[in-house]
Amino acid sequence: MKQTIIENGPWAGIVLILLSGMGYLMCAAHQAPEKISIRALAENQRIDIDELTPVELMRMETLLNQEASPCGDNRSLAQSLVNPGECPLTAAAVNYMMSLVTQDYDISEISARYEARYAALQGLDIAVDHSPALGPANPQVRIVVFSDFECPHCSRMADALSRLAHSYPEHIQLVFKHYPLPEIHPSSELAARAAYAAHRQDKFWEMHDLLFSLHSGGIDPDRLRVMAIGLGLDPDEFEDRLASEGALAAIAADKAQGVRLGVTGTPAVFINGRPFEGGVSALEARVQEEFLRHAWLRPATGAQP
Repeated sequence: MKQTIIENGPWAGIVLILLSGMGYLMCAAHQAPEKISIRALAENQRIDIDELTPVELMRMETLLNQEASPCGDNRSLAQSLVNPGECPLTAAAVNYMMSLVTQDYDISEISARYEARYAALQGLDIAVDHSPALGPANPQVRIVVFSDFECPHCSRMADALSRLAHSYPEHIQLVFKHYPLPEIHPSSELAARAAYAAHRQDKFWEMHDLLFSLHSGGIDPDRLRVMAIGLGLDPDEFEDRLASEGALAAIAADKAQGVRLGVTGTPAVFINGRPFEGGVSALEARVQEEFLRHAWLRPATGAQP
């Protein structure tokens, strides 16, 4: 997934020189910032390199000097590491980069992952109009999840996201996007249509929880009608919505949006427009990073993450 990133070095400009009626273009690149040695950073206790192999040391030094500070202040991550107090995300960004280096990703892949998570001040713009949402309309952290009701990993993620949203009810908004995979989970599209039908009667999250509680089985029209009645829905309206073109169109629109964002499987989670790669155990720390980013952005730019 490619994003627009903040420039991480001085601009190389093209200067127009006019001499004696003759015009020509001359490329004048500013001198690149001085490279900071990873060993110098280690000696000043800015980074722990004891466990890195020689190859990993070389990669880490290259990346620290190549990639932008996560606070977008026209400094490299290495420069940000010299004065970490000036950017609250520095430590997290360095730790993330270190984890990728030690997993033996190549430099280009590490760079792409780092840029997706840290190098852009603003995340991807993900439209959330008309999607089921839990939490404040203008949150500090918006979590968008593309999910499949028959996917066991999605069920575990749904539980974790729900707990997180309820832990920060004034600061986190949770948005659901349908991404059924019927070629793998035969009843997933029917379940998605049921959730859509419940949403039209303002009972999406209740149906969401019931569908995930079925643990990837037992989804059929008769049972869905019983579930709808149990939730206090108008059963006839529910069944009409379940079979409607509107349900299919809404699901197709979510899936198309997911494809544009690079979603290939579920659950696919975006936190403030940035792809989340970890499991449920990493959610809390990732959200805390966004709170730090929000605290830094508000006074610095007045912008929302």
